[in-house]
Amino acid sequence: MRVPVIHEAAATGDTAAIYEEIRDRLGFGLVPDVFKLVSTRPSYLRAFWDGYRSVFHEGVLDRDVKELIAAFVAREVACRYCVDAHVLFLDLIGADPGLAASLAVADIDDMAIPEPTRELLRLAHRITHEAYRILEQDFVRLRAVGWSDEQILEAVWTACQFNWVARMVNTLGLSALGQLSERG
Repeated sequence: MRVPVIHEAAATGDTAAIYEEIRDRLGFGLVPDVFKLVSTRPSYLRAFWDGYRSVFHEGVLDRDVKELIAAFVAREVACRYCVDAHVLFLDLIGADPGLAASLAVADIDDMAIPEPTRELLRLAHRITHEAYRILEQDFVRLRAVGWSDEQILEAVWTACQFNWVARMVNTLGLSALGQLSERG
């Protein structure tokens, strides 16, 4: 790794407490590698975990839509780890396999997904590549296909969260699920 990490067996204090919270809440019996990236700074780990929970453990958008947004943003910024993680989550939550398959399609217009979801991905694309060019008409289109302001805000929050996460993952060199595994 490009920065030191604290493995679960060596965690103490606040890091150990947050790791326990992550293990308990996710139910995997382990802390996903992505959280370990900021483990030497418990305040960063807490902020990251709280941000993750704010996306996936509450809200008004369906979990599969949020996972698709996360995987889509990761695809757009070439974060292999993040794409694999969120495709896995799509599978684990029992989402329609067509959602994950849509990520193999380059053009949003050609994805076999409902038009309202396609509009959210168009917004995620603009957030990722040209947020400074987003206009009121982008929001008008989202409302026209049935998204509420609360759902739109949640989609923006999700896309923004995964823009920073994917960039952190790429910058720090995390490229594969299990890369920081402590198991031999």
